[in-house]
Amino acid sequence: MQRKGSTQVRDAVEAREVGAALAKVKTLASEDEKVVRMRYGSTVAPDAPLARHAAADTELADELLVMEMELLRAYRAHKAQMAQRPAPRPSRAKDKIVRALRKKH
Repeated sequence: MQRKGSTQVRDAVEAREVGAALAKVKTLASEDEKVVRMRYGSTVAPDAPLARHAAADTELADELLVMEMELLRAYRAHKAQMAQRPAPRPSRAKDKIVRALRKKH
């Protein structure tokens, strides 16, 4: 007779073991790895490096690098723009609505 929580413990141990095994494997296709991770509920470590799929094709690797640089530049510009936004000014209409709602409750 099995205890009620024993299957959950076994599943957690399986997920940890599968995750450790997948971290060591270098030859598994990305689709196969995805299926195994989904099946056993294993996650990727947050500090794990991203896989580089265009390592063999230098032209594709260069295009991906250019795209990455453009995205990073756009992100930095957006971040700077958001930092320069002025603070919202107080509005009499908004204050009136807030007072009415507070009075209601």
